[in-house]
Amino acid sequence: MFLSSIPEAATTVEVDFGDKTLPKQFAVGYWSIRGLGGPLAMMLCAAKVPHTLFFFDIVEKDGESESPQSWSSDYFAGKTRLVREHCQPLFNLPFCADREQERFVFQSNAISMHLGRAIGMLDKNDEKTCSECEQLLGEIYDLRNVMTGYAYGLRVEDVSHVLTNARNHLKKLEGWLELQAAPLMVGTAEDETERFATHLLNGKFTPPDFQLWELLDQFEGLATESLGSTDDLYKDLPRIRAFKEQFAVLPENRFYLESWLHKELPCNNCMAHYGSLPGPKTYVHGESAKLATWRKKGTVELSPH
Repeated sequence: MFLSSIPEAATTVEVDFGDKTLPKQFAVGYWSIRGLGGPLAMMLCAAKVPHTLFFFDIVEKDGESESPQSWSSDYFAGKTRLVREHCQPLFNLPFCADREQERFVFQSNAISMHLGRAIGMLDKNDEKTCSECEQLLGEIYDLRNVMTGYAYGLRVEDVSHVLTNARNHLKKLEGWLELQAAPLMVGTAEDETERFATHLLNGKFTPPDFQLWELLDQFEGLATESLGSTDDLYKDLPRIRAFKEQFAVLPENRFYLESWLHKELPCNNCMAHYGSLPGPKTYVHGESAKLATWRKKGTVELSPH
């Protein structure tokens, strides 16, 4: 089987949905965090598509905690080998191995679109929807840059300033959701949130849903940890808030959100200022390794109870 294993991956998760004999067409590789990999796993779980996850750990080396040289990963040796063996100069994390097509896809937005088409969330012949998905993924990636700039930046920013920057992007997405909700506004609803869109496109699952939900979860954690509530994040953004709440309770998302993939993996890597431990809490070089229970799990089988 194409890319059946990666020795350098500290954890391999084999996800199935009751039938272990079904082939796993897709393997997704990423750091052992949620980050860009979480939404891809969440999407595959929502569609009940068996798949493999390869996680690469970053661990401490002796040295100053603020130095890049104080961290190491077996991923770098694995990357060198995979680039050579598969002739893949673009090799990067995240990656998706399509075992049926025996090829790799790199870059999170490209992977999202590839998986969306392959698992039936997107119709490749529907050019309008595919184009809108690409636009939304780009906008959400800009929102992600606000979070990563804060989490990995050399200078720790004021959280209120970070949330203001995030809201500049969320206001555009609020307007987008208003357009999506327009068909729902006909008639009346006892609960106002029933007239808010639960999806970003066409009232059904598409790849941007998962990327946006993960980022909102991270920003919620930051706002709650630093300011005590999410009020500043969601001020004048009722549709964004409703999307976050309603998407989480969809039955298709229950398996992923109740699994250790969501609950026990940190949002960001261990050198990040924010979300480098679950909670979200902050990883301390040389002290927090004992808390990193998600590292080096070997091969793990994961399926609904």
